[in-house]
Amino acid sequence: MSDFSLRKATKEDVSSIVSLCRETIMEVYGPFIPQEALRPWMEGDAVLALVSEQWPRMTVAVGETEAGEDEVVGVAAASEDAVDLLWVHPSRFGRGIGSALLGRLEEEMRAEGHRTGRLCCFSDNLRAMRFYQARGWTMTGDGINEEAGVPETRMVKTLADEGGG
Repeated sequence: MSDFSLRKATKEDVSSIVSLCRETIMEVYGPFIPQEALRPWMEGDAVLALVSEQWPRMTVAVGETEAGEDEVVGVAAASEDAVDLLWVHPSRFGRGIGSALLGRLEEEMRAEGHRTGRLCCFSDNLRAMRFYQARGWTMTGDGINEEAGVPETRMVKTLADEGGG
């Protein structure tokens, strides 16, 4: 049995999602994104603006704290055929949360009739690159993320069933 559950985000989750993102950003992105590019996300309103706009499309993973209270431990969102974000709190890495969130996004994209999914991943985020590749995503090209100024890799995955479904 898993130690988390997935559900659609609610407006009440916004502050928890913002906290999750801020706690995750420095540990995950700090080693390869310049500090000046991270500053608006860590100290400014960039995370709050993003979450406030996108929470209706988000799925959250909710886990239990040691005190027995629910907390948001992961979040993901997609638009059309693209994974927009997938963040899991570093303290919860390796517990299947990212796989469950990604699987949910893939199911939603498939249900909306998309035959392929796409995403961009920071090229230096080796853990994430391995994560996506292990789940059937393949690299299709490289570029530079304009906001962060660092390399990113474009990836795709076939979502349609072999039988044409």
